[in-house]
Amino acid sequence: MNKEIVQKMLEKYGDRATDSMFERSLYARDLAPVPAILANMLIKTLPDIVVRPSNTEEVAAIMKTAFANNIPVTPRAGASTVYFNSVPTKSGILMDLNLIKGIVGLDEEGMTVTVKAGTTWSELDEFLNNQGLAPKSFPSSAPAATIGGWFCMMGYGIGSMKYGSLLSQVKSIEVVLPDGSIKKVSQETNPALDWFVSSEGTLGIITQLEVEVRKLTNMKHFLLQLPDARKMLDTMKTIIDAPVVPYNMHFSDQECLKAMKALGFSPANMDIGCIIGIDYEGSDEELKQAQEIIDSLAVANKLVNPIPQESAELEWEERFKALKLKRGGPSVLGAEVWLPIKGLPAYLEDVQKMARGYGLNLFSYGHVVTPEYATVMTTFYADETQTIKYIINLSLVKKIHDIGHRYGGNPYGVGLWNSPMIGRIHQPPQLGELRKRKQAMDSKGIMNPGKVYRAPLMLNPFNYSLGMNVLAGVRRVFGKGW
Repeated sequence: MNKEIVQKMLEKYGDRATDSMFERSLYARDLAPVPAILANMLIKTLPDIVVRPSNTEEVAAIMKTAFANNIPVTPRAGASTVYFNSVPTKSGILMDLNLIKGIVGLDEEGMTVTVKAGTTWSELDEFLNNQGLAPKSFPSSAPAATIGGWFCMMGYGIGSMKYGSLLSQVKSIEVVLPDGSIKKVSQETNPALDWFVSSEGTLGIITQLEVEVRKLTNMKHFLLQLPDARKMLDTMKTIIDAPVVPYNMHFSDQECLKAMKALGFSPANMDIGCIIGIDYEGSDEELKQAQEIIDSLAVANKLVNPIPQESAELEWEERFKALKLKRGGPSVLGAEVWLPIKGLPAYLEDVQKMARGYGLNLFSYGHVVTPEYATVMTTFYADETQTIKYIINLSLVKKIHDIGHRYGGNPYGVGLWNSPMIGRIHQPPQLGELRKRKQAMDSKGIMNPGKVYRAPLMLNPFNYSLGMNVLAGVRRVFGKGW
């Protein structure tokens, strides 16, 4: 990057810009503990400069400079994923959006809130709760995840079971395009709103969103213990087909329960079977119906074991702490799979076959986010300080995704690390359309380059598959007990 441009930005933005090596290095990774030796072989993760704009106009000015000089720009806010979708691949400008936060306006009659994109979901929830309102849905990483960041992902999480994806709740967005122009986008504009959902910051920088909200109502929480995954699926289907739609439904397999119990976190101190957590919100009548639904399940089938109410309430209170499993090891590796729920039992069975084959423990948990799909996280312990072993263990992430693919699933999110599997996420016509959109919106390719649309050369599907399979073979032969 041109030194004169860097200097001008430093002078213009003062302490909201830095070219300090130390400060820039803090932006060279996200939640993924990927060894630097591996990342640096593939991409340039260190930005040339970090800038923290405080409003839309400053975002636009930075984008105009970048567009005129062909400088890559990587937007970043919560950075709460592990796909490197908020980490530079070609250096350039790292735009830290965390100052663009706050509530712009509340329309109680229209039941929408206009909010700046860098606001976290927890901050929005607190504001709305004080008005007797709440978000319709939010991610399980709500304390760190931002409104704009989650929209740029798929936007499925807690509350999606009842209210749908975030796309269905967003009325409009304000976005700064790669050339620096500012545009208000809705489903009636060209480009339309759905161009930007799941775009992972590759088409522009969202600075503001108008989002639907709901009345803050009472809730009721339940936990059910099931003997195995097949009975768990049958119970899920019964709950899904019942007259009252759950606000949220999540689950944990037996290995996850064992790990949680060993750490002292298990609901009701249990480690046998599977559990389903079901959370309802609504009127007193709806909650009464919900209670009847759960009670009838236990009466009709003795294999369904209700767990005490206080444990169910504690599980809800700790809904943002799924990563507490990490306390069982130096770190964790894993894969998040978008999976048809009909394939969940077979997926979990094959995951445990894989665990036995590689001599490790695999823990699975997740959320049912539509009547047909769940997001499933399968993880295992790894030590990032042992670089060679850790890199070899990365091959098992692909093996988990292979199991998911076998049952109709695909990676949840793309970024950089899942780009070799883009063909599993999108069919060729869909991928072709996405690439046309990218070309139309960002002809110079400066907006969060190296993500989503195709894998870099070293990670192309053939090289990736061959390399991961070889490493997995090494792991199977030599790695038991790591």
